[in-house]
Amino acid sequence: MNDQSLEHWQHSHVFGQDQKREGEKRTLIVVAITGSMMVVELATGILFGSMALLADGLHMASHAAALGINVIAYSYARRHANDKRYSFGTGKVNALGGFIGAVLLVLFALMMVWKSLDRFINPVAIAFNQAIVVAVLGLIVNGVSVLILGHKNHHHGHDHGQERRRH
Repeated sequence: MNDQSLEHWQHSHVFGQDQKREGEKRTLIVVAITGSMMVVELATGILFGSMALLADGLHMASHAAALGINVIAYSYARRHANDKRYSFGTGKVNALGGFIGAVLLVLFALMMVWKSLDRFINPVAIAFNQAIVVAVLGLIVNGVSVLILGHKNHHHGHDHGQERRRH
């Protein structure tokens, strides 16, 4: 068979991956504010001796890293959406980005466990009053991030075999 006879059977697998998504910009904004809060929490955690702030700083770092990977995946999938080497489209790139982000979350959690055990064995004095202000600010940033990212249930124009058959 030659390429011309195969063209009849081939079709696009782009599925909208070539279009900039509404969530990309919001994700980038959340990466920026989360990364900023991460720096504040890590610095004040060290300064005030607060393991809670250090842990939340690492938690913020894990979110910034995971969301940053998703921003990169969005961009990569869009740039390569029409690339014929991706025979089934680039949609899986976003799933792979999510998986890598999840692996990073686990690694950051293990780092927090390690540091917490070290602090349990070698306790340090904590400047509680100063640390609590930063912790509350971190909580506010998390809430704002949720509002920015939001969640809308969009129907993308075709069903997945879920329509009822009539007899």
